Amino acid sequence: MNLDLDALFKISYGLFVAGVEQDGVLNGCIINTASQVTAEPPRLVVTMQKNTYTSELIQKKGSLSLSILSQECTMETIKRFGYRSGREAPKFEGIAYETDESGNPYLKDGVNAVVRLQVAQTVDVDTHLLFICPVLGAESRSEAASLTYDDYRILKSGGTLGSAERPKAPKKWTCAVCHYVYDGEIPFEELPDDYVCPICGVGKENFILA
Repeated sequence: MNLDLDALFKISYGLFVAGVEQDGVLNGCIINTASQVTAEPPRLVVTMQKNTYTSELIQKKGSLSLSILSQECTMETIKRFGYRSGREAPKFEGIAYETDESGNPYLKDGVNAVVRLQVAQTVDVDTHLLFICPVLGAESRSEAASLTYDDYRILKSGGTLGSAERPKAPKKWTCAVCHYVYDGEIPFEELPDDYVCPICGVGKENFILA
């Protein structure tokens, strides 16, 4: 079998906001990998990049909230939590949110469910961390369909969810590790050989056309 990394983009992903409060700081970030691993007792595994501010705070706090984004979520919300670091600007300032019993923030709008998680185990997988989390609480908020990573790519390219014809996003150089999409002014092929992904730090050779 060949190693066609494009095949990995066929795996279905959701879109979530992981939220945490630590020493009075509220922060959160967009993630696309969270799934249930056991039913009794209920546990989720949440995968996050090591170098994010949210991941750093979760390791200190030992708990987090998970806002499950719905198709009612706006691109503004996705940009707020996915396109900038909490080290640069407060993520939850000026938007509607609530906090769970652990003090961790979660979104009020554009979500169909929220989950309260306690970190029981952390597994290091090189560029990412796997947080193995018992579910301490969960609440449905809306009947709207969950927003998938594919939905996000459609919205980002100017498409409309639920339309009969969705424009296909043009192929772009995408990091095979963290799915960062290069959109700089310099053509990717002309970038220097020592270029690295600004999100996870892997080299240029780990980018694929997707």
